[in-house]
Amino acid sequence: MKKNYTVFFLLLFVSSISGGMALKDYFDYSMIIGVGLAMIFLFASVYSLGKKNSDNNLHN
Repeated sequence: MKKNYTVFFLLLFVSSISGGMALKDYFDYSMIIGVGLAMIFLFASVYSLGKKNSDNNLHN
């Protein structure tokens, strides 16, 4: 059984932005780091979704 990590990466995307916003009073560049991590997780979720769709198209 293959797993779909798209939802997992999207949850990490939202949590990294939330973490950056929550820590902005404690660290100077926390929002930049949070958005940077969010972009990485967003690209990972797009890659995971594209890979899943290409695997499904091969079986159809």
